[in-house]
Amino acid sequence: MVIAALLAAGCASKGNIGESERASSRATTQRSDPPPAGPGSTVRGSKGQPAPSGSSPVPSGLPGRPGGATAGPPPGIPPAHPVPAAFRPAPGAPSDAEVREQLTKLSALKRREREQALSAAAANLAGLLPWSLEPKTGVRESVASVFTDYGLGLACGGTLGRNQLGVAHKTAPCGTLITFEYRGRSLTVPVIDRGPYVAGREWDLTGATAAALGFPGLGRIRWEVVG
Repeated sequence: MVIAALLAAGCASKGNIGESERASSRATTQRSDPPPAGPGSTVRGSKGQPAPSGSSPVPSGLPGRPGGATAGPPPGIPPAHPVPAAFRPAPGAPSDAEVREQLTKLSALKRREREQALSAAAANLAGLLPWSLEPKTGVRESVASVFTDYGLGLACGGTLGRNQLGVAHKTAPCGTLITFEYRGRSLTVPVIDRGPYVAGREWDLTGATAAALGFPGLGRIRWEVVG
């Protein structure tokens, strides 16, 4: 009977040891489980690989996310307008430096043309006779044009109006009366401004004067000084 009691006690002890080992194993397994995923973290499996999930990890550094906004798109997001890998400049296309050089030459050419135009106008003005030496009698014919800079100032005072009669001349005194004749129509108007400063032109009629005479805008016109 003593032997039977010892055997029963040994079996009970082994059972308690086995139960204790199983409890310890469960505790170790619970401690090795990864913590819950938080913002900016990635859940990984037992082999270090991302655990399968229905949603992507939350990237850090985005607007409205922990970490603040970044200067560019998050890594891995392609650009909205990517440059094709096969893109190449067209054969013979100029470089940026060549384009800048051509623009500089174009600006210099325009400036030179402007200076030449001003020089021609100045030479035309310098070659005119003083008004005191201009013939005051008889009908003459010259090239005239039209100016319609309404609202701008006039050399003889005031501003140009749409219904204003008058003419511009380079040297005739303000108020000098000139009679113009064009295709059977005639009209006497005063000198109210200076111009035109274009080589070959002597008179610049206001828009109202040109309309009254039926003058087209540029051409030869007959004129006479009347006062």
